[in-house]
Amino acid sequence: MVSLLYLHGVGNGDPRDAWRRALDKSLQDAGYPGLDEVEVIAPKYPDVLRTDDGDKTIKIPPVTTPRLSAADQRDVRRRVERATADLETILGEPVPASPVGVTDSFAPIVLRVLRQAHNYVTKPGIRARTLRIVLDELPEEGEIVIVGHSLGSIIAIDLLRRLPPKLTVTGLVTIGSPAAHPNLHEDSDRLEMKAPVDHVGWWVNVWSNGDAVTGLRGIWRHFPWALDLQVGLGLDHRTTTYLRSKPVATAIGRGLFGSLSKEVAVVEGTPDVSLNSLEVRLALWLAYAQFLRDHLKGATQERFGAALRVVQHEVLERLIENYQTDDVRIPQQLLDLRVSLDAPGDLPRPKPLTQLSKEEAVLALVALATANPVRPYEIDVPDDVRRQAFHDLTVWMGLGGGLGENLHIAMQSASKAVYPVDQWKLWVGIGIGAAVLVAGPIGLALATPAGLAGGAAIIGALSAFGPGGMVGGLVTAGAITTTGAGTIAATLVSSSSTAEDVEVTVIQLLTAAILRSREGLEQDLGVWLAMSEIQRQTGREVARLAAYSDDKAPGVEALRRKARAAERAMAYMVKNRLVEGLTDEEPKGDEPFEE
Repeated sequence: MVSLLYLHGVGNGDPRDAWRRALDKSLQDAGYPGLDEVEVIAPKYPDVLRTDDGDKTIKIPPVTTPRLSAADQRDVRRRVERATADLETILGEPVPASPVGVTDSFAPIVLRVLRQAHNYVTKPGIRARTLRIVLDELPEEGEIVIVGHSLGSIIAIDLLRRLPPKLTVTGLVTIGSPAAHPNLHEDSDRLEMKAPVDHVGWWVNVWSNGDAVTGLRGIWRHFPWALDLQVGLGLDHRTTTYLRSKPVATAIGRGLFGSLSKEVAVVEGTPDVSLNSLEVRLALWLAYAQFLRDHLKGATQERFGAALRVVQHEVLERLIENYQTDDVRIPQQLLDLRVSLDAPGDLPRPKPLTQLSKEEAVLALVALATANPVRPYEIDVPDDVRRQAFHDLTVWMGLGGGLGENLHIAMQSASKAVYPVDQWKLWVGIGIGAAVLVAGPIGLALATPAGLAGGAAIIGALSAFGPGGMVGGLVTAGAITTTGAGTIAATLVSSSSTAEDVEVTVIQLLTAAILRSREGLEQDLGVWLAMSEIQRQTGREVARLAAYSDDKAPGVEALRRKARAAERAMAYMVKNRLVEGLTDEEPKGDEPFEE
């Protein structure tokens, strides 16, 4: 059973324990059991906080947490981040930053809290006696949830590294904390906790948009691993008000009782439902990412695999939730790819996809070739690893390893054509291509084929990982057609896109053309038309802006970079005869071109 440690702030220490009644009710309102079966530890120390620092014989309790190696600290950071991300989803969105006006009558409360807090942090005798009172009431081992209000949050932070070695903190919840004030941390070792500590599961800090004691801000600056959550409680700093709020009750309930649903939600799949076009690309992405992981080595492989586990979990859970909301039948193949963040074992792999022809596979493969499969995490993948992964992926698709080799060659050729120097390596594979294509309704409309069941749900699930990641890749793979060329060009030329967005998208387009040529496939005229439109529209914009702008104006220079990318790609296509009927050669003699 997990115990609860409550640390009060300034004042009389709440002798009637109003905080307990408030929390008991809010826990039950949130769907958790109340506090009847929970061992509650609530030390009282108001007299110590108000006294002078007369007894200097009591020393501040020593730090009991061991120093961790760099590898162990990395593992702790990842574990805490997984738990924090899970909590972030459960607690919901914070209140938008809209501070309530702080009145003059609130100033005395702020001064009293900060004065007593300053008294605690600057007088070692008071701090030592307070910490000793709390430590004397704690068990030597087991699990606890710590809740600290106001000055109690400062005491809680001091305790974290001084607890009995066998006592684990399931979660720390600080409410109305003044810990954002830097002067409260003078002459203390508190700020050494920039990184999470081994025996603490997670830390949530809740502050109200009108609580001046908090400085109207969270504590992230001093404690980056804490999850700051703003709530709308107005000017009220009372602990009972904080404890009655649903996010606070949910965080505490999670720490005390675990998830409201202990098991992964049971979802019924439909075995006879085939994957649609976007689901196929989703499976291709997961397969490619796992082949990349297979060929990485050592610590990089471990880190890449851990990042992939997080991304695969988040995408599949969001997708399934969206499908259920939209009442879309879920293919059993998707359910088989669900993964737990904490469960051991390898990641489930997609079943081989052999239904795509080479013609159908080209654009999907090109999208993968210039994408970051573990976005938003950034992990450098060596070129030879990508090449091996492409080979394995195309064999897995039943299309032969030669297609993977040609894909790798095509990407390199296209990249060097658009970037004549090695700077192209800075952009390919980091997931920025086609970012702007999903910035608005046009992009989503392009990405979601008309009448495709679950199309919007898939885009919604993937969009959480940022434009240019999987969404950008799916849009590029699904929209580069003759009919979509003008829309793509207009979007890329707009000021909302960067030169890098255009350059990487052009690389994708040219890679597709080169790959089709190497595989003997028919070219898609949409590739040429899209780049032609990019060149035409950027040229017109340059002419319009250059008439009045400075010669080297950033906006004009960015447009010129966009135009150059398309121009270089088109020159490559002409030189290498990738578009039938286009050539730089002059006609011989007086022979006219055939109509």
